[in-house]
Amino acid sequence: MDRGRVIGLISGKGGVGKTSLGVNLGIGLSEFGQEVTVVDADFSASNLGVHLGKYEHPVKVQHVLDGNSDPENAIFRHPSGIKAAVSSNEIHHVEPEAGNLAHLLNEAAQNSDYVIVDCPPGLNSTVEKVMESCDELIIITMPTQTSGINAAQIIEKAKQMRQPILGTVINMSEGEPDRELIQREVEMMTESDTIAEIPYDEKVKESLFQNTPLLKHEPLSEASIEIKKLAAALEGVQYEEPRFAGLKRKLNNITDTLKK
Repeated sequence: MDRGRVIGLISGKGGVGKTSLGVNLGIGLSEFGQEVTVVDADFSASNLGVHLGKYEHPVKVQHVLDGNSDPENAIFRHPSGIKAAVSSNEIHHVEPEAGNLAHLLNEAAQNSDYVIVDCPPGLNSTVEKVMESCDELIIITMPTQTSGINAAQIIEKAKQMRQPILGTVINMSEGEPDRELIQREVEMMTESDTIAEIPYDEKVKESLFQNTPLLKHEPLSEASIEIKKLAAALEGVQYEEPRFAGLKRKLNNITDTLKK
């Protein structure tokens, strides 16, 4: 296998759904037959394990960065089909030597088609080291002024670093132009192309409560469909929405309502 693509998911601020998108994008790519490893590099707010169903693994990313373990010991196979490396939530691990991250990512890329990196938000020296360790970046934002401004800042930094940007994903869009930015406005603010717009979906919150990634919990949800389209775009293939997906969603919603 040739070395896989190392793609960092990065944002100017937290709370934009980076981790959830990373997990589900990884699952989407795996459903196209790709080997995917998702790596948690958000050291100060490590949530990848939670999004994988509160999944614990004894060897954390920080153990590799500190030189106390080899990369292959931190990577495990998750029941969803993807591989993952989670970070520690312990306070003394929130500022590891991120300069060693490239070694872990390169090792993961030797046995993966894609390595999806959940990067820390904001702009500081740790974020820059994580960005440098990735081959390409996808910017994650929301259709709000504050998210757009922060996304523009991180894009400017990436350009200064000459890091390739695949584009911007607008996450949790409610399709309400009277109270949120539309795609064209986000593109003008960030000076980048939108490669996906993921709708706000109650099924995302529900999947977290059920400790199951969205694409496994509700594969026909609107957000799941858009994430699969993004995975297809990365693969360079056409994705056709399942027949009668909208009708099936309505029937599922009716069934869920009757159960309550």
